[in-house]
Amino acid sequence: MLIKVPIARPGTRQAPAHSPTPSMGSGGGGGAPPPRTWKKFVFSNLEHVSKRHVQLVKNLEWLLPGVRATGEVSATVSKRLGEMLEEQVSLQAEYVHVVPMSQLQHYVGETTFLAVLAPQPNKTRGLLEVELGLAHHAIDLLLGGAGDTVALRPLTDIEEGVMTYVIIETLKALSPTLDPSLPRLRIEGVVSGFDAIRGLIPEHEHLTVVQLKAVFGSSSGYVRLVIPEDVLSTANPPTDANVRRARRSADADEHLSRLRNVKTTVRAEIGRVEIGSADLAQLRERDVVLVDALSCRPDQGEGGTAKLRVGLGRTGHLDADIVLEDGRYQAKVTGVTIGAPPPPGEGDEAVPTEAAPAAGSDDDDESTTPGSIRGRDDLDDAQGAGGADLMNDIPLQIAVELGRVSTTAEEVVALKVGHVFDLNRVAGEPLDLSVNGKIVARGELVEIDGNLGVRILSLAG
Repeated sequence: MLIKVPIARPGTRQAPAHSPTPSMGSGGGGGAPPPRTWKKFVFSNLEHVSKRHVQLVKNLEWLLPGVRATGEVSATVSKRLGEMLEEQVSLQAEYVHVVPMSQLQHYVGETTFLAVLAPQPNKTRGLLEVELGLAHHAIDLLLGGAGDTVALRPLTDIEEGVMTYVIIETLKALSPTLDPSLPRLRIEGVVSGFDAIRGLIPEHEHLTVVQLKAVFGSSSGYVRLVIPEDVLSTANPPTDANVRRARRSADADEHLSRLRNVKTTVRAEIGRVEIGSADLAQLRERDVVLVDALSCRPDQGEGGTAKLRVGLGRTGHLDADIVLEDGRYQAKVTGVTIGAPPPPGEGDEAVPTEAAPAAGSDDDDESTTPGSIRGRDDLDDAQGAGGADLMNDIPLQIAVELGRVSTTAEEVVALKVGHVFDLNRVAGEPLDLSVNGKIVARGELVEIDGNLGVRILSLAG
């Protein structure tokens, strides 16, 4: 049965299926109505966001944990403020803007409490602004009052000293959540308004303005944190930094229930070898892929070591000892290494790869070396050369796998040193060859003239 489906093309509109088609003889002038063009929809009043803006906002997460994910500032800060004020305190991010110094005056109030922050060892200053009404409320609570509303007048010297104490305690509460290598914010002084800070921040400096909605008991207002670009630029800990590991662990624990249904595999690699894309495409059964060394010899019933890679294995791997228990191979986790595999041509396992004829075959055997396929025209002929001849310049990393195990993301999060995987593989079974985690062939270990290799028994797909 054939079904005719109308196709909409740019520049025309399809008439509804139930609409009657005007007849040529009708009184409406005859013929189909003229085609109507598509009207382009344009979003207006959208804020322009640059790549610099995006990167600075990402880095903000390391100074104010949780501010990007949930909008909530560090719970330790809210807890400390609540202890001092004896009121319920919440701090929620409302917006984050990246602006040049010349536009900062549009964000700073005329009458406000404005503290100057000096990150060390950076020399550029930052700012912390507290709405005047909120500052009066906090001071009244700290001095034993009931937090009653007062006239919005500038703070006295004593009141500024009280607010300075509040900020110092806030910064102290924030410090434990930060990486030790990140710059610390310390209060340098208090200024009366925007004019007093013009000489403290260079005109060419870009600043990140974070506005927080602060609720102190029954009173609410805003708190603005102004952070210099050079401070946020350094707030990007290395991949293996303790603060990143702790953050990944905390995020995984928080979303553990969502990870139960995420399936993945753990692959036990005992060797890697580089091969060209063209060689891989021409690989056939009985070809032998030569390898430099393997960390385990299952063909001899011996144990060794392996690298356990989860999924694509781009973030790192688990180090494991391979042992033979009751005739089956098991992998016992001994450590965790964070970092991507070395690029092709770099690293101990990335060695030039060859393919040799199968052992015991003569020169006329159909199993030949990939990349020098017999029976073809001379590929060196310049007249017939094309882009396909450059395929061999694209290197691939073939992994030699002892076995792989299905698991879930939840189980991966719970992995620790000492965990044991049953690889469901016995001594002498064929090995898997994979590229980017996908099995491309299965083979057996062989020795040819003292060289170790994997003879292809079958190809995937």
